[in-house]
Amino acid sequence: MSFNRLAPDAYLKSQKPFRFRAFGTADVEGYDISWHNDSSFLQGTDVNVYAGGVERRFSPLGGPVREFAEGLVREAALRKLVGAEEFVIGCHQIRIVAGEDQVGLPAPEGFHRDGFDSIAVTVVAAENVSGGISLVREEVGEGDFLLDRTMTPGETLYLDDRKVLHYVSPITPKLPGVIACRDVVVITFDVTRERRPST
Repeated sequence: MSFNRLAPDAYLKSQKPFRFRAFGTADVEGYDISWHNDSSFLQGTDVNVYAGGVERRFSPLGGPVREFAEGLVREAALRKLVGAEEFVIGCHQIRIVAGEDQVGLPAPEGFHRDGFDSIAVTVVAAENVSGGISLVREEVGEGDFLLDRTMTPGETLYLDDRKVLHYVSPITPKLPGVIACRDVVVITFDVTRERRPST
């Protein structure tokens, strides 16, 4: 899915990039999916203390990732979870890397919400990775842990973003001298945002 060609995330607070990404949004009406040309992304500081409040612009998604997202969005089980036939999606294609001199941070903001109705996280590949544990907990107070596991490639995690917080622990290389890579596709679902014509 073209992870090798992703551009560095220019909004990291790190001298050496550990995250590479592309992004796209689309309107979904029934089974019709209309992608937008705009690849900007904005979160408030209330949901992202690390990079919120800044309009971030990323490279647009390639065809294979769009096709993957469309297939996932059209699944009946996912529609039941989203609870709507019309909504807006945001699709993030992300690679996290780590070396002997660089820890990879899948979630530098810590436990967080993404600020949408629901999200789907698919692990596409994980090579030479130590760490990368997915953690989900209740949002109330300290919050009981609902998930504590290492997701395997091909596995998708669906979350109600309004009710839980999620996090992924840092990654380091399992074998020294070999770069660690963790590739994911994250899709956000926004039922309430106004859909707009494709541009």
